[in-house]
Amino acid sequence: MVRVFNENGDRTDRKKARLKYLIDRWGVEKFLQHTEKQLTFPLIRFSAKDCEARTPIDRAGHMGVHSQKQPGLFYIGVSVPVGRLPVEQMLAVAEIAERFGNGQIRLTVWQNLVIPNIAAEQLEVAKTALLAAGLSFEAGAVLSGTVACTGNQGCRYAATNTKAHAVALANMLDGSFNILQPVNLHVTGCSHSCAQHYVGDVGLMGVKVGGEEGYQVVLGGGSDRDQGLARELIPAIKFSELEPLMHRLFHAYTKQAFLNESFLDFTRRHQIAELKQFCQVKESN
Repeated sequence: MVRVFNENGDRTDRKKARLKYLIDRWGVEKFLQHTEKQLTFPLIRFSAKDCEARTPIDRAGHMGVHSQKQPGLFYIGVSVPVGRLPVEQMLAVAEIAERFGNGQIRLTVWQNLVIPNIAAEQLEVAKTALLAAGLSFEAGAVLSGTVACTGNQGCRYAATNTKAHAVALANMLDGSFNILQPVNLHVTGCSHSCAQHYVGDVGLMGVKVGGEEGYQVVLGGGSDRDQGLARELIPAIKFSELEPLMHRLFHAYTKQAFLNESFLDFTRRHQIAELKQFCQVKESN
């Protein structure tokens, strides 16, 4: 598939240099036909209606301590906010995986880590070693589901310091509210959307506002069974003004949400005009 994209995708236009644009232009069937030509075996076709329904995804399942399907084995989801892991902690994770697991470390789409195959009798000592390394296997409902692209600290296209802003916003929300359902915050620095802001419960895309770092704000995106594109709440706002705005929005959510209602469902059942009222956003003329 990578070879097909490399040979047929438009890599001269950075705004179109994505596999999704090739599939959009060709369609899935043509893309699969070209992929099959690169293989030494035919693809197996199987009707979607004959497949088993996918098991519902636990959006917080990548964090904390969980038993595996294999008897007596556990995995630990380690919190690595927006993927920042200093060398010393990286080496500590590697040592813990070798000593108490089977040497494997797995990545998650939320930029956190999973150490699998830890025997029950080694579980407590592994947890102690993680804490001693300054790592945690717990995180708030927002921080655990926060992702951010490289941002302007490592990418010349980004308009904002995405990683610092993402962590600050997530910590503010987790510290201010008792949020029981997972919330996915996607923070991307430009329209290339490496952090896929359009499928986040809250999506932020970096923009410049009066010379300051700011964001376009979108709400209600999702994937898998929750799939849908987010709706624009605010076209541009300074980051310095974003935190109090998000505080007002989550205050409305925690006070007005139905029992066990997720933030995603809360935003989807309200019109954008209503959400703006919660945020106290004035409509532009």
